Amino acid sequence: MPTQSGWNPNPQWGPNQGPGGGRYAPPRGQQPPPVPKWRKWPYIVIPAVALLLIVGGFVGLRVYYVLAVEPRQPSAEPTREAVPTAPKTAPTNGEPKPPKPGAPVPCAPERPDFQQCFPEDYNPDAVMDGIATEGWNCLRKGELTEVGSPVTEPRRCETKDNVGQPYTIRASIDYQTHDFRPTGKLWEFNLDVSTTAAAHNGERTTAEDPNKSLITVFEITAKHIWQGKPEQLKEATEVFEQLKPHCASAAGRTIKGVSATTPSGYEISCWATTPVASGDIITHGQSLKIRPA
Repeated sequence: MPTQSGWNPNPQWGPNQGPGGGRYAPPRGQQPPPVPKWRKWPYIVIPAVALLLIVGGFVGLRVYYVLAVEPRQPSAEPTREAVPTAPKTAPTNGEPKPPKPGAPVPCAPERPDFQQCFPEDYNPDAVMDGIATEGWNCLRKGELTEVGSPVTEPRRCETKDNVGQPYTIRASIDYQTHDFRPTGKLWEFNLDVSTTAAAHNGERTTAEDPNKSLITVFEITAKHIWQGKPEQLKEATEVFEQLKPHCASAAGRTIKGVSATTPSGYEISCWATTPVASGDIITHGQSLKIRPA
């Protein structure tokens, strides 16, 4: 029988193979089936489990020995009580350290890290009463000032002078309490000085003039603020002496101003307001503030 290329007349031979060519292979149905992989697992798992049991047993015996046997044996190491320790101190319960004498204190005890105020032994009304003895006119909140505006601070002292200089000096001193409450602690003192000149009266003034009067106003106020506290008064006076030339400089005549702090922790700062002109009348002003830093 003629054969065709690619056609195998005997199914036991491979394609294009016959008795004379190629290697004989048994038919596919007569080959032994491959061994399933799951039959190999016992040969791997059983030795691994046995090894784990041996290791686990050894670890268990060691733990038992450490926990049950070793504690019964005497130890040569010193006991914990024999080790010297630093003496224990009483807990502070988070309470802040008491302030130095004369130093600022928290305005609100429940918020010690916030705003600072003058100590309780600073009496602002006594300061105002002392300034009144210098010839100043002292008013209380709600009363009208010389220019007709109501006083908004707890107390305010003011004065005016137009003798001996070609301008009119107006000065005021007031104080403010924490959170602007009547019962709040003393927070700050404000000193304001202005010089006004009317050209039609032959008067004249410059931005340097208020600073001269501000020095006098500070000296009057400081001695009453720190009355009976010579150390703090000395500190404030010395710091202001260093600050005076800066207050008189161009930097001290700006809104930002300049400042310095006393060793006890009180800040003294000065700055100037923008000149106000109305017709041929001009006013220059400068301010100073004393408050806890």
